[in-house]
Amino acid sequence: MDAPVGTVSIDISPVFDALYWAFILATLLSGITIVQGWVYINNCERDHWILRLFVMILILADLLTTSLDLMVLHFSLIKNFGNLEPLGHIITAASVEFALTLVVVFLVQLFFASRIYMFKKERWWIPGMIVFFAAVGLGVGAVEVVEMFRFPVMSYLTTAKSKILLGISGFFSAFVDIIITISLSWTISSAKVGVKHTDTLLQKLLVYIVSRGLLVSITQVLFLIIYLWRPGSPNWAPFHFASSKIYVITVVAMLNGRHVLREQQGGNVFSSSTMFTDSGPRDRVPAQRIVVRKTIELGRFEDDIELGVDGKHTGVD
Repeated sequence: MDAPVGTVSIDISPVFDALYWAFILATLLSGITIVQGWVYINNCERDHWILRLFVMILILADLLTTSLDLMVLHFSLIKNFGNLEPLGHIITAASVEFALTLVVVFLVQLFFASRIYMFKKERWWIPGMIVFFAAVGLGVGAVEVVEMFRFPVMSYLTTAKSKILLGISGFFSAFVDIIITISLSWTISSAKVGVKHTDTLLQKLLVYIVSRGLLVSITQVLFLIIYLWRPGSPNWAPFHFASSKIYVITVVAMLNGRHVLREQQGGNVFSSSTMFTDSGPRDRVPAQRIVVRKTIELGRFEDDIELGVDGKHTGVD
């Protein structure tokens, strides 16, 4: 149908197609976060209050980023409907959303750094390296946020300065996630004790850790590649909007998976714990038994169980 006389038909799909689908993706992922959060609330009675507070902060931050995304959509398509001039601006909600995404990524990376430190305290340099590079990524990203407040126009994102800052921040975020994945995989692989049932559970955890690392790293890398390739196009938006939500969902889903493993393990679960054979005197271990000592930093701080050679829980705590 032809446009009525006196009107101008303007196609804004090149600008808003990617943003539209980014909003849809963000909303769907927020729904998953809500479900995961509800499951966690109903299964977190054994967790330390600090862990529960940490999870609640992540979930609230995820929902807040979604609200900020919707504010951007409302500003562009409803409040300024038919006005193209505001489309070239970076509103405050967008800058705050970017800052909140940086904080969520940093918190999750700190969480895994603390788990790695509790696994092997003698290898303190690994979590130390994770914290350092994560802080660098956060710091450089914070500089970018400041610049976005100083120059709140979309054209700023096409400048060399913005590309350098976002490139460095995104690189270190992806690099830290790769270190986390390798470190956890190494620790879990070396923790196998030769008991089929226990090793099977460790293998499941290893698969999850690797899958989680690949997912968050690929998301970060794709965002970087698309942004650096075409910074003036919003095609990078779906990966940016999804990144913080994937971080939150994967952590909460991992915590929620413990009750399933706990049932398989007979009331206990290692989840992200360190599992290693008792290094004490062998005469402390009953015949035909393997004592597996666990440190469950995601729930209780210490928990010991005794497994028979068939992998069945014997009820020793």
